[in-house]
This record gives sequence, structure tokens and C-alpha cells, in this order.
Amino acid sequence: MIRSFRASLLAVALVAVGSTFAQAQPAKTAGDDPVVARVNGQPITRSAVLEFYSQLPAPMNQIPIEQLLPGLVNELAARKLLGMAAEKAKLADDPAVKAQLQNAREQVLQQAYLDRKLKTELTEAKLKARYEELIKAQPPQEEVHARHILTASEADAKAALDEVKKGANFSDVSKKRSTGPTAATGGDLGFFTKDKMVPEFAEAAFKLQPGQVTETPVQTQFGWHIIKVEARRKAEAPKFEDVRSQVYEIMGNEVVEKTVADLRKDAKIEQYDWQPPAGKLPAIAPAPKKQ
Repeated sequence: MIRSFRASLLAVALVAVGSTFAQAQPAKTAGDDPVVARVNGQPITRSAVLEFYSQLPAPMNQIPIEQLLPGLVNELAARKLLGMAAEKAKLADDPAVKAQLQNAREQVLQQAYLDRKLKTELTEAKLKARYEELIKAQPPQEEVHARHILTASEADAKAALDEVKKGANFSDVSKKRSTGPTAATGGDLGFFTKDKMVPEFAEAAFKLQPGQVTETPVQTQFGWHIIKVEARRKAEAPKFEDVRSQVYEIMGNEVVEKTVADLRKDAKIEQYDWQPPAGKLPAIAPAPKKQ
């Protein structure tokens, strides 16, 4: 509830803020990180604005930062004011708030530790080496390039097949008789691997050689098909650039698991028997009875 309320405030701030900040004085420099605004003397730096912008959700993160700059600074100023008010109210001394601050601190440190570990371990050379291993472990699949004529009944499929057997152009017959969405392109399905089609269709298609047509109609859940294979080939391995994120995720999970396992080896972890006080756990509603 609070988060959605803050998100609404942010959206309003970014869209509706006026030209107040646009008319402000030029930013003063503090080392390599210019100060773009001050709130009761506390600075808002350029790096803080850039970091805030990088965390914006879609579609706001698609808007050029120049257009959002007044709203971004306005929102950061509002957050500083709220923080100052909380400090003045001595909320940092509240036990519940202390616990939340400690949890937040631990989470930031955990993430920072893992980020640095990943940056050190997952070099580009290691990612490419794992990519090569994965490619070698997965032989390229065979693909066929096929066309089909899809009809609602077996009789219509046989009529279409008779035309093809008499010498009619397969593509033309598909355009005339097929009920499927590919009729406009002469039933062209492009290249596909066996696992991309329903079993009945795939089995029939992969038995054919280039230029061959199924001898009888093939029935699937979509209707009746006449299939022609145009070509066969081995599927090309995906390029490293196209699957880099997947390789990174695989290796990243391994690094995290190993890091935690190594830390556990030298850690003393004690667990105690504990039951939560009665009524402190949410009740689980029974499953509705079947009628």
C-alpha cells in the first residue's frame, strides 16, 4: 500500500513538476560529482540523480533523463525532507525501525559482496569458455523447412492432395484451400526443429526429404494437413552475444552457491528449537469442498 502510494507520488512528481528547478542556479561542483540541488543545506548530487533514474520502472525509464530531470530532483528533495523529518522525530531510536534499518543494511552489504564476487569471477573469457562447453554438449538439432495445407475435414485434405499430385503448385493450392493463418504465404512454416510442432505433424514432416509431400493427410488437433518439405539442415548454434545473459545466469548461480557453501565451512551455525507463540502465524483457509 505504502509502496504503491509512493509510486503514484513519483509519477505525479515526474509529470507535473513545474519549472522551479529548471530556473535554479547552475550546479556547483563538489569534486567530480556536481551538486545539483540542496535541501536545508544537504546536497543532492549528480550521481544520486543518475542512480535514481536508473532504477525507474517502465515506461518512465524510456523517457530521456533531460525531460525528467526537474521531477527527479523534486522527488529526491521530497525524500530528503521526509528523512529529515524522521530523524527529527527520533524514529531511528524506535526498536522496530532499528530492526528494519539493520535488515536493510545487511541486504545492501550482502548484495554488494555478491556483486563484487560475480564481477571478479565472471570474466568475459570465462563466460565464453562456458559457452563453448555448452555448445559442444548440445549437438545441433536438425531442422526442416516445410509448407502445409490445413483443412477442416479429411475429404477437403484429400481433394487438395489430389490437386498437388496432378501437378498443381503446392503453394498455390495452399493459398486457395488452406484454412490456416499461413495460407496467405502458401502455407510456409519456415525452418523448425522437431520439438516446435505437435507430435503428429512433426513425425510426418521429419520423415520427408526435400521436395516430398505426405502420401496421406495428417490429422492433428488443428485439423487435417498436407505437408511438403522444402529443405533440411542442421540448426546453427546460437551466437555468444545472443545467449550471454543465460550463460551469465547459469554461472552466476554457481558462484553464489559456492560462495555460500565456502562461508558455511568456516561458520558456526547454531539452531535452537523454537515455536512461534500461538496465534502469531496466519491461518490457512481449508480448501473448498468439491461439489
